[in-house]
Amino acid sequence: MNRLIHKITISGLTLLLLGGVVSPSIAFADSTDPTQSVTTKTSDLQTYPVRAMEPMYTLMSGKNGNEKLYWYPKWPTTITKAEAEDPAFIQGLNDMYPEITDLSNLTRTFADSMVDIDLLPGESMVDYQFREIGGEEAAGMSKADYINNMVLSAYLPAWMIGTNAKYITHQITRSEMQTSYETNFRPKLVELGQSGMIKIYDDLFKLEDDDEFFSTVSNLLQNSLLSSHLGERTNEQLAAIEPDDSARQTRALITAPMSNYLHPLGDGNYKMDGIVGSQFQSFSSWFVDTVTPDPDPNPNPATSQPVTVYYVDAKGKQIAPDKTLTGSLGSAYATDALTIKNYKLSQTPANAKGTFTSQAQTVTYVYDPEIQTGGSGATVAPEGSAVYGLKKLALYKKNSFTKKNRITVYTKKSRQNRPMFVVTGYTKSASGAKRYKVRDVNHHSKTAGKTGYITAKKSVVAPVYYTKKTSKITVTNPSGINAYAKKNLTKKKAHYRQGQVLKVKKIVRHNLTTRFVLTNGRYVTANKKLVIAGKKTMPKKIVTKTAINRYRTANLTKRNHHYRKNTVLKVTGWTYSNANNFSKRDTLRYKVSGGYVTGNSRYVRGIK
Repeated sequence: MNRLIHKITISGLTLLLLGGVVSPSIAFADSTDPTQSVTTKTSDLQTYPVRAMEPMYTLMSGKNGNEKLYWYPKWPTTITKAEAEDPAFIQGLNDMYPEITDLSNLTRTFADSMVDIDLLPGESMVDYQFREIGGEEAAGMSKADYINNMVLSAYLPAWMIGTNAKYITHQITRSEMQTSYETNFRPKLVELGQSGMIKIYDDLFKLEDDDEFFSTVSNLLQNSLLSSHLGERTNEQLAAIEPDDSARQTRALITAPMSNYLHPLGDGNYKMDGIVGSQFQSFSSWFVDTVTPDPDPNPNPATSQPVTVYYVDAKGKQIAPDKTLTGSLGSAYATDALTIKNYKLSQTPANAKGTFTSQAQTVTYVYDPEIQTGGSGATVAPEGSAVYGLKKLALYKKNSFTKKNRITVYTKKSRQNRPMFVVTGYTKSASGAKRYKVRDVNHHSKTAGKTGYITAKKSVVAPVYYTKKTSKITVTNPSGINAYAKKNLTKKKAHYRQGQVLKVKKIVRHNLTTRFVLTNGRYVTANKKLVIAGKKTMPKKIVTKTAINRYRTANLTKRNHHYRKNTVLKVTGWTYSNANNFSKRDTLRYKVSGGYVTGNSRYVRGIK
């Protein structure tokens, strides 16, 4: 039996005793003496005959309760020992997911794990494992070290997924993400000796191109989802994951009584919980430690538990009253989506229909906010979307726009340098004027991360992303833009330089942003700061009207050349000065070979 303790299947399913559930470098040695054990009075033990397994799932928890995200949702939620040994049944499982190449090994592990389990009253999973294996000396580590390593291993993926998603959904700035990495994540990688991951993230924050940084973060997020089985969650839902809460939840799970994971079937036998098979993989957006009462040594027969239906937005905020469904054990239940004003359904849960079981279940419908239009025709940006300033505006501490409440002022800027904000809420002034509650997401500026209130007047602020299709667009970003195979801007396919005109097939939504789909099927950003609808022409050459200087920067500092009057220069691009300084206006500059020159029509004239 102790040899089975250490066996881990290719699919990641750990056997009952969970040996090696921590990171690969911290697993129990396979050379442990199988005859070694801790002496325990037989009379103290209670036997739990395990005759069924629940398939693996990832636990997602928050203020609204727990949700099981089954790795293979088409499978039945209970697999018996006889079924796990039945070739026809195994083939049926494989037919549902033909990509699983080693299913027979997995089901064999299921069958081997369905044995009699002897537990002491209230014995935790960790205590049980160490008792069976022969104590801390035989394990080669203390219980405390084992628990800490398990908790650390839970923190790392939660940080990668939650933090990367927060950045992608504009909930944190690049500088805030880097601070969290250096303060929280990197020290833990050092502790685990994860030099490869350290290099990946160190190199990430060295990237200067914003598009490349965003794309790399997106790829890192997608890679993190492969082993977590969270691929069906939206980026907003993933952004709710908190690493500290996830770590505390993992500690609570592995130190809870082992009997919590053995569910009575009603015939004297028990089913092992699927979280055991997933190595206690869990993520949380909110977790409060609770005191777990001693388990009843004589559990009551299984009784039907309710199904709670939640209706939330992408951030998990309740937008309609919960519903509770009840029924007899084994009977069917069905839930329905609601029509909710100013919201549209974005995600129907996989368990919208099912059967009542001996465990409480949750069903969560997720909605996206719809763009609201006021009586005057003013468009109200959805919560979580991005807006930018068209004119001079100010950020205030309160919705009362007084000089005392003013935090900072943003001067009017050219299109590509306009200050950008993420809308986090709405309010009105005492006189009824609409206000946006926002977060500054201009991550290269001194104002990055500031929060407060700005006007919602459509003449002053507007959505950053296009919402209507256009036949063509022109790339305006000085660094150009990338084209991707997927609408989440992953799998880069091409790079388009500033000034290129691209033909558009359609526009599609991605969370609270939009993408243009080109006629070649590739996806590009629909951010108005990076592209403009139609064909924008700029001079290919300029001629100097007077003598001018060339500089190394767009702010015309560090002079490096002098041109005489009537000199013809080839223009390779254009930009504007004071890109990240919102206290100053910006001015057109032409990029030429070797640096930048003024774009002022008093000094230069364009040649088409």
